[in-house]
Amino acid sequence: MNETSQYIFWVSHDVALGYLIAWYLWLISLAEGTHIVAHMSWLYYRTEDYRPLEKVGSFQPFIILALVPLFLVADLGHPERFYTMFYHWHWTSPVAYGVYVITLCMITYAMHAFYLFRPELMHLAGQPGALQFIYRLLTFGKKEKGSIAEIRRRQESRERFWAGASLFFSFLGLIYLGILLSSFKGRVMWHSSVMVFIFFAFGACSGSAFLILLTHLKNSLVHTGSKALTEQRRYLTEFGILLKYSVVGQAAVFFIYFVLLQYTGIGGRLASHVFFSGPRAFQFWTFQVVIGLALPFALMLYRKMRGNVLVSCIAAIATLIGTLFGCVNIFIGGQMLPMTHFNWETLSPEPVRMTFGIALMIIMFVVFLATYKILPYENIES
Repeated sequence: MNETSQYIFWVSHDVALGYLIAWYLWLISLAEGTHIVAHMSWLYYRTEDYRPLEKVGSFQPFIILALVPLFLVADLGHPERFYTMFYHWHWTSPVAYGVYVITLCMITYAMHAFYLFRPELMHLAGQPGALQFIYRLLTFGKKEKGSIAEIRRRQESRERFWAGASLFFSFLGLIYLGILLSSFKGRVMWHSSVMVFIFFAFGACSGSAFLILLTHLKNSLVHTGSKALTEQRRYLTEFGILLKYSVVGQAAVFFIYFVLLQYTGIGGRLASHVFFSGPRAFQFWTFQVVIGLALPFALMLYRKMRGNVLVSCIAAIATLIGTLFGCVNIFIGGQMLPMTHFNWETLSPEPVRMTFGIALMIIMFVVFLATYKILPYENIES
């Protein structure tokens, strides 16, 4: 009974998981939020004029999910471990669920986008042109009789099936992100059920902002008829209302989150201190609150401002910056809390990884632009 107890303290843990993992979480919430906003809006409007926006909200998230695993590879290494989790699965591991959820998200997004583009691709595959070979390849060399509208009617059940499946897995993906962080019991800032609602707020804000930005970008690069352009801008003006209230919702969720932290003991109060006056205070007040919340809300307050292309793009970019820093503040800030000493944990500079992450985001953007020139986003009258 007289055993000697040894206490280990003053161990520097540092920040083990850096910016690339934070960007990974943000990009997943961005992709899934964009798809949810795009498809839920289709269920509301159900008009052919809206279909180009649904194409944007289905295919661009697929591109993000297809490239985002490279962030994990660059930060953690050992990409082969991802594949082993398909059969080394355990029901108590949140990461094990993510392997299936994110993969199924990507598959359902691809299938939904395929059926959205398929009628126009079938039409273009039979027309002479420089890209005819690509269109035939994307339609597997098959031919189908009838007009674009007739082809779309024949495949409507398949298109709606994949739309419903992709929407289901999008919601599961946002739930997964919240549960993934909240499962870390040793991290006071993460171990909260509010994490699920925070990622839903991030998804709603970044999704509506990204859809506004991508559609305006599409309209500037691709010829859009005057009637279709007028209708799409009307939709985007109404998305501005969604963006405004999503920003308010995000602010409300964070308010509840900070109130709960005050009742979580000294660790929770220290976690709040990280945001308010600690190592992430400048990023929180400047980028997350002022740029990410106050600025978009002010710009989207009036209809005339929501209808202005430049103003809505600025609001969308500000919202994306705010959600990015919100995700980074939680992920990095949660690791800065000291566990066995009384100093803030530090994050070592990562110039190579940061350069890789920025380069990969630029590649994503270039792919976005390339698809605008190749794929038939706009409706074709045949």
